[in-house]
Amino acid sequence: MTEPPKKVQQTEGGFTAAYRNAAAAGSAQVSDSKSGLSIDHRMTFRDPSMPLRERIAARIASSVQGIDNPSCIDVACSTGTDLGLLARALGDKPAQLHGVDLMEATLQVAREKLPAASFVQGDVVALPYPDVHFDSVQTSRLLVHVPDLKKAIDEMIRVLKPRGTCVISEGEMEKASVMLSNDDRLLRVSEALRDHVAKMCANPRAASEAYRYILSHADAQDVCIEPFSFFLKKPGDMMGPELTHERQFLAKLVSEGALSQADADHYIAQATGRSAEEGNLLQLFFMAEISFRKK
Repeated sequence: MTEPPKKVQQTEGGFTAAYRNAAAAGSAQVSDSKSGLSIDHRMTFRDPSMPLRERIAARIASSVQGIDNPSCIDVACSTGTDLGLLARALGDKPAQLHGVDLMEATLQVAREKLPAASFVQGDVVALPYPDVHFDSVQTSRLLVHVPDLKKAIDEMIRVLKPRGTCVISEGEMEKASVMLSNDDRLLRVSEALRDHVAKMCANPRAASEAYRYILSHADAQDVCIEPFSFFLKKPGDMMGPELTHERQFLAKLVSEGALSQADADHYIAQATGRSAEEGNLLQLFFMAEISFRKK
């Protein structure tokens, strides 16, 4: 096991600080006063992007079919869901499955899910593996939280074998979602929430920045970017009817004077009432799947 990351000064704030401070404390409780976030990262939720995650698992499984006992890693594997999807996509094919994550507390859950896989604590900017070690590398929704995006990509390429496949799924947080509503007040609150989340990310333009960097990388070939989108019919359909995240972020925006309490209350009332049931909080989300092979 590698040494846990050092605590980040709270003045830096944002989601990166929240994750690093949780990791340093050996906790899964991700909290940060600047963003207003406070969640247990082991929580389960309905993920509307599951078809994308299954698509990536199928792509990785296909890429290693001709390799005897391939070695595959999920970087920032969290509780092991994506690695489990890969195991299912591989079927009876023998493979060495690995996961690495900053937070040891989430890896404890991953080990229970996939006892045959190997999980270690580590940081994407200093992966605890030798060069040219894996036949495939995958990661999802990581680069938005990594201050040195290029270093993270370099590390994933470093540990990948020649002709190995890497798949990265990321959002473009400044444009990650659009609310479709005839209520202008709801639209304003939704935009404020989206902008707040984007500001709390180290790389709110992670998808486009990663794509451009990989295109220019001397060790990358067959670079491809594909879209993925989904509708969220009402806010509670993903994280639960309690709207915990929304309430936390709204409280923060109200405390900073970016929103009025009346606007925040209106959003929650509509999101938990008839307006949501009638489709007036419909949200369209966008993600990108970036894939390439190492030369």
